Amino acid sequence: MPRALTIINVLLGIVIIALLAAITADGLGRRLTSAFVSKGVGTGKMTPAAAPLPKIEDLAFYAPILVNGLFGKATQGQLTPLVNAPAAAQAAAPVTAPAELLLLGTATGSFRETFALVRNTAKQEERVFRLGDMVFDAGRLAQVTKERAFIVINGKKVEILTPMSPPPAAPAQPGTPQGGVSVANIGGGNFVIDQRALNAALDNPAQAMSDARLLPSQKDGKVEGFRASEVKPNGLFALVGVKNGDVLLRLNDFPMDSPDKALQSFIALKGQSKLKLDLIRDGQPATFNYDIR
Repeated sequence: MPRALTIINVLLGIVIIALLAAITADGLGRRLTSAFVSKGVGTGKMTPAAAPLPKIEDLAFYAPILVNGLFGKATQGQLTPLVNAPAAAQAAAPVTAPAELLLLGTATGSFRETFALVRNTAKQEERVFRLGDMVFDAGRLAQVTKERAFIVINGKKVEILTPMSPPPAAPAQPGTPQGGVSVANIGGGNFVIDQRALNAALDNPAQAMSDARLLPSQKDGKVEGFRASEVKPNGLFALVGVKNGDVLLRLNDFPMDSPDKALQSFIALKGQSKLKLDLIRDGQPATFNYDIR
């Protein structure tokens, strides 16, 4: 019997301890609740926890959406943020592109068929750029017309000067022919060209490319070459035998089926010793061979 009473007493003690713990926890909970509620009494409601500040992305974060054309090629473009520059900085904005950039030629068409041939005199490098391309890290190509090209520098559109733009170019070195490239027609579609004279003419490709107008010629919906028109009598194209209506197909077996290829093949003339020009004249294929000496 005493042992049974001992067990009962232990159980009652455990129950009493559990009840006391529950009462204590409930009391603490009520006190904490009343403490938080009292902080919001002035406004009549509890003060909510502060929401985290939204993450603000830099404008350039969204540039790939426009550059890659989220809705197709027709929506491709460049993102140029508007910046309120100081008045002094605006006054110092350049009017023309850096002097080391020279515009050598242009080709205009659709967005993807508009190009500018630009030379960097500091790097002695010539490249073809499409609209939107970065031109030698100076600025993006923004506009191309028949004889002019513009890039954007510090939010301002500036023009790339041509070799013919003022200030005037340095006077020609003694011995440089002024009347064009010396060419001898030996018959049968074969010509002999003076190498020094040709190289001198190619030093000013913008002038040489203005000696004729070249427009794309299509066959079966594809560009097969470029049709020559407005050929100047004393220009480079006339001297090598090109006439109005000729369709230039290949230069040294390099197809001229796009504006950039035509410009690149023209640049590649410098330093060559042999030259072959495939063309169509009066509807018939023809080949001109040149020996550059």
